[in-house]
Amino acid sequence: MKKINWFKLSLLALVLFLFVGLLAACNGDNDDDDDPADNGDETYEETPDEDDDDDDEDIADDDDDEDVPADQVTIRLGTWESGSGYDMTREIADSFMDQNPGIEIIIESVPDGFGERLITQLAAGEAPDLFQIGDGDVAAFQSRGAFADLTPFINGDIPLNIDDFYDPMLDIGRIGDGIYTLPKDFSTLAVYYNIDMFEAAGIDLPTADWTWDEFREIAAELTTDDVWGAQLIGGLRWALPIIYSYGGDVISADGQTVEGYMDSPETIAALEFLDELINVDESMPSQSAVEAFEGVNLFLSENVAMLISGIWPANSFIEEDMNFGTVMLPGGPVTQAGTIAYAGYGMWADSPNHAEAWAFLQYLVTEGQHVLANHALTAYRPAAESTGQLDWPHAGAFIDSVDIMRMFPERLNPFFGGTAGREITAVLDDINLGLATDIASMLEEAAERGQADLEEEMAFQD
Repeated sequence: MKKINWFKLSLLALVLFLFVGLLAACNGDNDDDDDPADNGDETYEETPDEDDDDDDEDIADDDDDEDVPADQVTIRLGTWESGSGYDMTREIADSFMDQNPGIEIIIESVPDGFGERLITQLAAGEAPDLFQIGDGDVAAFQSRGAFADLTPFINGDIPLNIDDFYDPMLDIGRIGDGIYTLPKDFSTLAVYYNIDMFEAAGIDLPTADWTWDEFREIAAELTTDDVWGAQLIGGLRWALPIIYSYGGDVISADGQTVEGYMDSPETIAALEFLDELINVDESMPSQSAVEAFEGVNLFLSENVAMLISGIWPANSFIEEDMNFGTVMLPGGPVTQAGTIAYAGYGMWADSPNHAEAWAFLQYLVTEGQHVLANHALTAYRPAAESTGQLDWPHAGAFIDSVDIMRMFPERLNPFFGGTAGREITAVLDDINLGLATDIASMLEEAAERGQADLEEEMAFQD
């Protein structure tokens, strides 16, 4: 009994911590409205496939129980999917039930407030058997014992061939010796470029081996009174590839230390580079300049010649008959690096029906991917091949970027976002507002405060 109480207490503490991190992320984000991660790096809705064109009412899929066999097992799937995402999930569930009449699948869709509801359900011991999870929350939930280790099931009676997946996607759910989540969909980052603008300026189209210095030169050449050469629309997650490519970082590999990383010479140089793009060259719009356009997609309106983003807006550009291309992110002085947005599935550690839940989860991430791959990038190779995803227009740069992905800090430490992450986000905000006067000193102070906050939070959670 005492163990259960402590588990509930730790989850309730996590509710408060993640809520504070959510507020900080929302206040510090600079994304365009087209970016589905526009609620910040620490939210449950920051995944590649969130629909925002439907109402926020809960979708309850309560099947008619009149003909349900008495011995049928019910599996609940918690998700934030709505609209087409929900419809595809329902299609997959129906197909699974046709093949497994002894298992009923109930989809509990909460498009708004999914994270808060899930934490409440976990604390009350009433969580769904399976639930969707955003990338920044994997480590937080695993550290509180919310997930079952999937390794025994992967190697069990209904096996899963993990070689069929892009390995970096599995690494997000791989913690210690266990695998706790499996990928639903993802997007890396790449650069969109307006071919007409490049040709009008007489600039060669970029290739995968270009550098950030070349990016800066091209952005300056493309900048006019009416056009910015480039735009970086996100917060810290979007800036990480520049930091990594300069040889910098924001936290140690073991997730314990930010001092010496967040304020390293390499990280300082990377953010000074970003500051110069925005405030010296003026080839990137500042936050205030973006806000003046009141939500207009500046790449689509041709006020920006290059855009760093995920794959999400590609269809809208295609629908508008834009003449554009995509290319991998540039390389820096040290390496070429990228980051990712990811949605996955986990299985509740205390589900009374692990065997049946696994049967559906295995189906979701394999056969179900042949459906979901028509909606977003899949990490399941057979589905990517069968749906022709590898030949999608403009998708190649995003798929190739899987190989240069670096793990994001929230995965290395579940408390990063609300502590040290908040501090470096404040520095990025000042850069975006043209208020950064001494980036080295600002990062040193941010690292010192972030380290103290991180240690305090880790000690409290222990």
